[in-house]
Amino acid sequence: MLSRTPPRAHYSLCLALLLATCAAASGCGSASEPSIAVQRQVAGRFAEAVFRGQAATAVGLLADRRDAALIWLTRRAARPWEGSHASVRLPGRRAGRSWVFRYSGTRTHPDGSFEQVRGDIVVAVAASSGHAGVESFALPHPTIRFGTHHDSVLLPSNR
Repeated sequence: MLSRTPPRAHYSLCLALLLATCAAASGCGSASEPSIAVQRQVAGRFAEAVFRGQAATAVGLLADRRDAALIWLTRRAARPWEGSHASVRLPGRRAGRSWVFRYSGTRTHPDGSFEQVRGDIVVAVAASSGHAGVESFALPHPTIRFGTHHDSVLLPSNR
């Protein structure tokens, strides 16, 4: 039956068969993909690491640990939270492949001023065979309230 097919159709058929075999061998669509709970856990751990100022931990949760731009952004997001207080509300809510977590915290500066920051962190998780890692993240529209030590001492309404 293959001998009657034109050479071009035979080539296409062989190519399709080869691709299907490779996909099956690589585990595409297999049950080894991490569960939703595992993906949520990875996203939550990443969010907590960022807001604890633990850049190395956050970088370790990235899907591609060689992506220089994403590593730089992760370190930049975690740096202001080193030695500051922040809380992340777990569990987050799912939005497609991403997880959204509410956060709030206070960053104190050496001159006595401080910032009260709250907002969302959106963490996109890439799930591959047996592994889940952070593919990207965003901190859209944070609400920042600035204050000074004098504000908190003199104006009880600001507490």
